[in-house]
Amino acid sequence: MLPHATPRATVALGCVSGVLLAVSAYLAGALPGGDPGPGLRLGGFGAVPGSFSLGLVCWLAGMAGWTAAWWRLGRAGDLITGRPARPGAASWWNGSAWRLPAIGAAWAAPLLVAPPLGSRDAYAYACQGWLWRAGLDPYAMGVADGGCPWTAAVPELWWHTPTPYGPVAVLLAGTVTALGGLLGALAGLRLLTLAAVALLTLALPPVARACGVPAPAAYWLALLTPLTAVHALSALHNDALVAALTVTALSLSLTARRQDHDDLARTVAPLPGSGVSSPQFAQDRPWMGGAAAWWGAVGAGVVGAGAVGVKVTAVVVVPFVVILLGRRWWAGVVAGVAAFAGVSVVSGLGLGWVSALRGTGELVQWSSPPTAVGMAAGYVLRLVGQGEWVGAAVAVGRALGLVALAAVGVWGLVHAWRRRGDAGAVVRACGWVMAATALLGPVFYPWYALAPLAVLAAAETDPRRRRWLAVGAVVCAFLTLPNGLGVPVLTKAVGAFAVTAALIVAAVRSRPRATA
Repeated sequence: MLPHATPRATVALGCVSGVLLAVSAYLAGALPGGDPGPGLRLGGFGAVPGSFSLGLVCWLAGMAGWTAAWWRLGRAGDLITGRPARPGAASWWNGSAWRLPAIGAAWAAPLLVAPPLGSRDAYAYACQGWLWRAGLDPYAMGVADGGCPWTAAVPELWWHTPTPYGPVAVLLAGTVTALGGLLGALAGLRLLTLAAVALLTLALPPVARACGVPAPAAYWLALLTPLTAVHALSALHNDALVAALTVTALSLSLTARRQDHDDLARTVAPLPGSGVSSPQFAQDRPWMGGAAAWWGAVGAGVVGAGAVGVKVTAVVVVPFVVILLGRRWWAGVVAGVAAFAGVSVVSGLGLGWVSALRGTGELVQWSSPPTAVGMAAGYVLRLVGQGEWVGAAVAVGRALGLVALAAVGVWGLVHAWRRRGDAGAVVRACGWVMAATALLGPVFYPWYALAPLAVLAAAETDPRRRRWLAVGAVVCAFLTLPNGLGVPVLTKAVGAFAVTAALIVAAVRSRPRATA
């Protein structure tokens, strides 16, 4: 039961918004029978049925209401900045962090009994799992090539494209297809997503405490956003599992790290019954918590390998986990390599996912900033009669993005190593490198933000950056329509120039100002 001082109107607004989103899922969502508004892309709103238009209205109202309720909740509890609450500012939750997930669960409950929103990828996961259960290699063929019975529900992108996900993702998807039929597979994927969110709920507080962020603030930014509602709980993206496993690996690494500090404290602990400190007292009892630290290191390696096994981009987290583990780094590395190798062997998939990654950058959309810059340059070249260089412009933009990503990665590792004594600094560097990996790649989809947002929700302490993260989460949530059609597809030129202009403005404003 919510306390009397809870902003009940705000909670009620979130609940109503969840219902509206569920209604929009049935009218205009990613339905298993096919796209309810197939004419929207080419014919506009006049080419879609009235039910789809009504679904769009419910979508916009639900998203706007959810965003408003979420933001008001953050302001009421002083959760936006991530600072420790001022006296009386967070009286509605009375210091009980669990109230935030409880409110989020109430808001999201209608989505759990509705079709997916914002993406049809869940059907692709189901078909890719079906291929594996049928004894076929999802890294060698698309779902249509393998004869998946649910191909009609899958986006055409994946009909003849091998899956880019790791063996853990394929193994889990194959397991849930045993529940029977497409609806059974979707139910299984939803259970996996709920398990991932539950794991994330448990793993966030230890990381937040180590980084100096109140647990409620971490919950607010990681779990209650409209991005999480649409692309984790509704659309069932694998990135929710990556987020949970990544934060859990960091949490286990911090457990091993804390044990090192405890061991050091014991070396000067007083002997029982005396005031004399004795290093030998601790050395005579090496298992006083030491085993827990080693198991924490092993667990961090295994869970980290699981994240990489779902999505290979999670590999950028590994060096930061190793840094956090300190002298136990080798245990984590050995456990992680062994776990990944074991899954690859058990699944029979081996390293086929490596070759399947080659087709992941074929789409050209302005949601990726480097691609947006290349697109804008291409449009300019086309205007001056040099249309044959459009493809080259996009390629150059993407290459520059990868160079920038490499620079951010090197900075993050150097920064984390130099400040390895500060757990918060290491985790923050990890989160920003993850964000750069998502944004500076050739392709960016809004759900790519789930994992870096979860890490930074628990680690970032700068109030201004946290506000920008919150704004970014909202923007990402609105980048797709309920049927899965991306806004970047509908606004190619406008979006490319808008993103390019925003990057230029950000670069100019970030320049150091000359001082007199």
